[in-house]
Amino acid sequence: MSCPISKIRHSVARTSTLFMYAGAPSGLLSEPLNSSVPSSGKAAICQTAQISRRYNMQVSGVLKSARTTLLTAAVLAGTLAISATAEPKPGGTLNVTSISKWRTLNSAVQSGTATGLPASQIFAGLLRVDEALQPQPYLAESWSIAEDGLSVTFKLVEDARFHDGELITSEDVKFSLLASKTNHPFGMAMFGTVTDVATPDPQTAVFELSAPTPSLLASLQPLFMPVLPSHVLDDGQELNTHPRNNEDVVGSGPFKVASHVPGEKLELVRNDDYFIEGRPYLDKILYTRSRNTTTQVLELDRGALDYYPVAFLSSQDFSRLKKNPELTVHQGGHGAMGPIFFLEYNLRKEPFDRLEVRQALAHAIDKTRMVQILAGGDEEAITFIHKDNPFYSDDVPVYEFDLDKAAAMLDEAGLTAGSDGIRFSFALEMPTWGRNRQTIIAETIKQTFKEIGVEVDIRTHPDFGSWVNRVTSFEYDATLNETLGYSDPVIGVHRSFLCSNIRPVIWSNTEGYCNEEVDKLLQLASTTYDMDERKDYYAQFQKTVVEELALTPMLVPSFWTVFSSDVKNIPLEGWGAYGPWDNVYLDR
Repeated sequence: MSCPISKIRHSVARTSTLFMYAGAPSGLLSEPLNSSVPSSGKAAICQTAQISRRYNMQVSGVLKSARTTLLTAAVLAGTLAISATAEPKPGGTLNVTSISKWRTLNSAVQSGTATGLPASQIFAGLLRVDEALQPQPYLAESWSIAEDGLSVTFKLVEDARFHDGELITSEDVKFSLLASKTNHPFGMAMFGTVTDVATPDPQTAVFELSAPTPSLLASLQPLFMPVLPSHVLDDGQELNTHPRNNEDVVGSGPFKVASHVPGEKLELVRNDDYFIEGRPYLDKILYTRSRNTTTQVLELDRGALDYYPVAFLSSQDFSRLKKNPELTVHQGGHGAMGPIFFLEYNLRKEPFDRLEVRQALAHAIDKTRMVQILAGGDEEAITFIHKDNPFYSDDVPVYEFDLDKAAAMLDEAGLTAGSDGIRFSFALEMPTWGRNRQTIIAETIKQTFKEIGVEVDIRTHPDFGSWVNRVTSFEYDATLNETLGYSDPVIGVHRSFLCSNIRPVIWSNTEGYCNEEVDKLLQLASTTYDMDERKDYYAQFQKTVVEELALTPMLVPSFWTVFSSDVKNIPLEGWGAYGPWDNVYLDR
């Protein structure tokens, strides 16, 4: 019998497919793929597909050629390799829980985990990534970057169809690009250099660029640019509020929407016409929002839930679940996400508009104590690019916890204590997600700041919208916050620091930081394919913004995943749960 993976049309069965290195502009990219498909009837034995490819990388104006090998057809599909001794079992229902309430199922108009998790099952992207964060074929079976880096040509899988049976064409890709560029919270950061999408034929889409864009391929995941049905959504209505984002949803991915109660329950069923033959393995996914962690823990413990991706639980809850032999509790992974937790001051307000005050307060933050109390695998953050990202640099100022130094610096800044021992007071807004973590961090800040004469009033919010309104109105003093940097800083880091992104939108530059030199560094880093140059620009960027404390880095949160041990191929690396689950199966 044929191995299901070997049926993947765009990565194995098609002998003319070409592949491209993530960041290399080149006119000619690789050799044709030639692989044989086992048909001897030996179950679940997949021949190793040795795929050679050439790519050219532009380094200081010199094109250097290199060669690499992809070892398995499974990696080409952006999934974990299947063991030769265990054939995936089709069928079954996966029960999934979330604590977050989703507003929409369309990830082109909404960022974040709440929408991203289900949207990546409903919609396909042009590309997906492997565990090493390298782009792999998805709806695009091949792509090539022009010698000058100013255009990227994608060849689409033949006969891929939307859930209503309509063919997916290059016109849908063009519509989807514009949809994400216009509506996604950081669409301009990802796609601002895309000036047009040419559609010379239904299977070819050519992205025309105003400047070389090394981050483009990383932005073509379903999490950021889902391939949407233009025949459904391009009807003149505002896409952000289009009723078909939640009702009668027509997707392009491995699962179809069977029923939906927005923000509460979602039933997905297998797309029998999915363009990757033999996938997905699951018959159904039941996605349910739980209103409290106590319920989640109880249902996971008794087997009523199979999977809690990106779990927001206390260290005590994780310890309890680890004792259940029927569950797997995994810490880490999701390397493409890059979360950083930080303290954000409103730089428009005194005294936070003064650098010496921000630096003094940084010395009064006891990150070590926070990590110890949280006991959940978090680490101390010193910069705004995740430590697992290739652009991370530790050549930055480090603000050691030193209350005496903090107090002395405030004295030098003229902020002396009054008769009541208070130098000044401010309100600290506390977001609604991960309430246990937020409370511990806020209370720790309040206590140590009090020791240097700074009074902190912790303000909680009844819901996410209330916190968002407070921060985006620019009326706040300070807030705890967290952003995802994603696999390329252009996608998730730039938004917090660009002068042009100071706007009343959550997870933009709400703090009001503006430095033209930083803008220039980010612009240069986003328009060169030379990896060494990009690293240098991002190192300079990190050193500057940490020195100026545009934001105050605090913690590197750890991802936790809880799932039933008989759920196989749970995606943990790369995009993890934010990628397609077409490879997941139940061993029951």
